[in-house]
Amino acid sequence: DFLTRARVLRRIAMTDTASTPASSVFDRLAANDAARRADAERRRLETLELAHPSESAAAFSSAFNATREDIARALNDIALDDGTDDATVASEGASTSAMDRLREVNARIVALDRFRAEASYYLPSYDERTSANALKALREQFTRTVSLKAPREKFRFKSRALMMNRREPAKNAEAAIKSTETAETSSSMTTATVAGPGTRDRANETIVIDALDENEDYVLERLVECDVYVLGAPRALRAHDLNRCNIYVVAVGGSVHVENIIDSTIHLAARQLRVHAARRVKFYIRTLSRPIIEDSRDVAFAPFAFDIPGRSENTLKKHGLFEETGMWREVDDFMWLKSTPSPHWRVLDEAERASPPALGRST
Repeated sequence: DFLTRARVLRRIAMTDTASTPASSVFDRLAANDAARRADAERRRLETLELAHPSESAAAFSSAFNATREDIARALNDIALDDGTDDATVASEGASTSAMDRLREVNARIVALDRFRAEASYYLPSYDERTSANALKALREQFTRTVSLKAPREKFRFKSRALMMNRREPAKNAEAAIKSTETAETSSSMTTATVAGPGTRDRANETIVIDALDENEDYVLERLVECDVYVLGAPRALRAHDLNRCNIYVVAVGGSVHVENIIDSTIHLAARQLRVHAARRVKFYIRTLSRPIIEDSRDVAFAPFAFDIPGRSENTLKKHGLFEETGMWREVDDFMWLKSTPSPHWRVLDEAERASPPALGRST
């Protein structure tokens, strides 16, 4: 490359007119080359300035590993604690303070998982895979610690009166439970309206939401027997106080928060999902981190399947949600710290799964 440039410069010097000395030609070319290099350096510096300081693989690895090691040490401390320093010891044999500490650790693990999910779009594949494996090992350590510290049930003979009560018709008991749950959820409905764009206070409608600002959050509140199609990709989605609704969302750029939902079905792809106070709800989801449920019962999860030909693929790829992660089956129940599976959620059987419809009422 250097020899080629030298030949070109020599040829230009030889063919130039006598009034323009060769030295001025060389000076001019040298100045142009210096200007080009300066412009390239300026563009490089501008790129560095525009990049967010937190969007660095090295910074992520440092923060992630420091937090992971701190959580692992906390779990080791809990496992080695024999409870002699605790003021209160549960009758079943596990210290109250140990279970409280485990709840705190669980919350920290979930926060670390969320941190990893939010960084996934700029991390190299190797770093993403390494952090996922490290988080998996941390969860396994947490499960082992819970099994070590969780209360153990004492064996008891069942009384004849209790056995007789259990022979009452199950149908009446189920109806009573449903009635109680409905009353509890209705009494805890969110009375304050979340500010910002959204769809609120509707009943018995099919609602299609297309024009969305991807830099804003969107809210679904106080809907009854509605089919809602969110065809854009809001920055975040909040769904509160829904009863007997079907919600179809192509993608959410960030997180989804669901609260006080009864007898409904939700299809969505998002970076993370948090569910509070749901009863008899089916979730068809794709997330980058483990879904979280709190104070929820009889909820079921299945893989995301909602698709709009010619539109869904581009939207999902844009937000890093096109590939199936399998996280839909890795649900965290904050109200269940035992090593046994939570009874509050299940994987939806394939025979029960229904394909999402086109724009129209599902049956």
